[in-house]
Amino acid sequence: MSVLVKLREYHTLSNSENEVRMYILRNSKKVISMSTQELAAKSYTSPATVIRLCKRLELKGYSELKIQLASEIKAFETMNLDVVDQTTFKKGDSLTELIDKVTDISIHSIEETRLLLDYEVLLCVARQIMDASIIDLYGVGASNNIAFDAGYKFMRIGKSISCLSLIDRQRIQAINSDSSHFAIIISYSGETPEIIEIAKILEKNNVPAVSITGSIQNQLVNLVEYNLFVSSRESNFRNGAIVSRTSTLYMLDLIYITCISLNYDDSAKRLGQTLTISK
Repeated sequence: MSVLVKLREYHTLSNSENEVRMYILRNSKKVISMSTQELAAKSYTSPATVIRLCKRLELKGYSELKIQLASEIKAFETMNLDVVDQTTFKKGDSLTELIDKVTDISIHSIEETRLLLDYEVLLCVARQIMDASIIDLYGVGASNNIAFDAGYKFMRIGKSISCLSLIDRQRIQAINSDSSHFAIIISYSGETPEIIEIAKILEKNNVPAVSITGSIQNQLVNLVEYNLFVSSRESNFRNGAIVSRTSTLYMLDLIYITCISLNYDDSAKRLGQTLTISK
């Protein structure tokens, strides 16, 4: 998980820790060459506050923070990414400007999701999917539409899928699930009440599950075994949900193609057999 993204997402810090967080986000290049004392002075806090923030980021210390910052800054610059998205849609934007902005947002959301990707978790999730008797997909609203798209793909490689629209039926699906199932839970916020309720049911029934979410701090991530994070750099034009949809579809495509790679010959055969039906 990217340290820069973690810093951007943390919203439950003390006032002093938040001052350090904001200084690092605004001056990440400068921080690389600073001592603990210098960062504390610049952020009007204390060295102890800097160390506490490092621990919250699950780092061994300030030195590890600087090493990760240096690596990530280089990666962000290579991909022309900003940690904090500055893209805005304004009244009077020309068609060309709108097209360019949507294109940039989509590309950046995919690139940042790639930076967030935990390869080991991705592989574990794919193996769980291939071994499970049934794949249950959960989501509300736009996430439900995305779940149906993913379910269709998994059906084409021979997996038994259960994906329902109505939330009461999703609850029943969760109640009737057991450890032979695998659940894919899609919730960009990770706080949707209906989804949290379903995740608790799945946890009680010992159903292995993965969350696909845009936040590292939410209830959902604590209720499932696996977590895959997608870009959370939603623009000011939130109604379009451009980033959440693009990055979530990308993550599900990564899971899908990894599943295919685990059983390539059989998956390719099944895809060929279902090709004419799916046209």
